[in-house]
Amino acid sequence: MEDNKDYLFSGINHCQKKIEAIDQRIRALSIFNYSMDLIERILERGEFQDDPAWQEIARLLEVRKSYELKLEELNWQVKPSDLSQIEFYSFSVPKSALIAVKTGVKPVTVYANCVAEVYNQQVRFILLTVGEVQKILRQSIFEETKLGVTEEIIQKELLELGRYANEPFYQGSVLLIENIFV
Repeated sequence: MEDNKDYLFSGINHCQKKIEAIDQRIRALSIFNYSMDLIERILERGEFQDDPAWQEIARLLEVRKSYELKLEELNWQVKPSDLSQIEFYSFSVPKSALIAVKTGVKPVTVYANCVAEVYNQQVRFILLTVGEVQKILRQSIFEETKLGVTEEIIQKELLELGRYANEPFYQGSVLLIENIFV
């Protein structure tokens, strides 16, 4: 496990260095050492599109985006998972569903985003423990394959939910609708 963390941190460091090198090359090519925001706006407006240096800048920005995505993926893998910030709710009306919400978020709000008719009906729900959630997930089926959910998938989902809890934008997730893992 420690080797994997070293590998991830090495990958993060590598991506950060590549992004820095690309940024330096882009600034050098733009002659006036523009900020990255200004460079992107210039390219969006189509200025200098016949200039080989600006064509190279556009290409470098695409390469930079791929490193940014890889960096984001690596950062996600090293984030700690914390399920203590996640609450699980089981809904029964108008559709049975299992949802996860960040502590402090109203579960009906998250549920309503997936079930439009929720505001026209009385909604019943209960708070569940992580153990109860695992049991319900084991009994559910995969939407794509119509097969049962494996223990590996359950653990992966719970790990991701625990990581989402660290994100300020995260409100909640629907895990099951009508006993189908979504």
